[in-house]
Amino acid sequence: MTTVLVVTGDREVREILAQMLAEHGVAVLEAEDAVEAIARVGGMDKHPDLVLVDRRLARGDEMALLESIRSRASLDDVPIVLFTAPAGGPGATESIRDAFDTGLVLAIVDAICS
Repeated sequence: MTTVLVVTGDREVREILAQMLAEHGVAVLEAEDAVEAIARVGGMDKHPDLVLVDRRLARGDEMALLESIRSRASLDDVPIVLFTAPAGGPGATESIRDAFDTGLVLAIVDAICS
């Protein structure tokens, strides 16, 4: 089974991505920021097949996360995809659904993890 780590401080984005991926047979791990993601990846016996990282992380930043992942020999071949979710606010759920084309996200995951 494919395992994807989703890293974003936006709970709603995490939930939408996790649900969408899980519905297609992907195991999803979640982290809300770079600090949590670094700790999570560091404690894993089996690395994720893909890491999806929101460019708007609240604590830590995507570059620190990328450097941490790349500095570990066992993780240096794990693909990392950066994305930017729309900011929250009224109508954010609809905007998120528009921004995350299910077919495109699943095609990216499938192309990278197959």
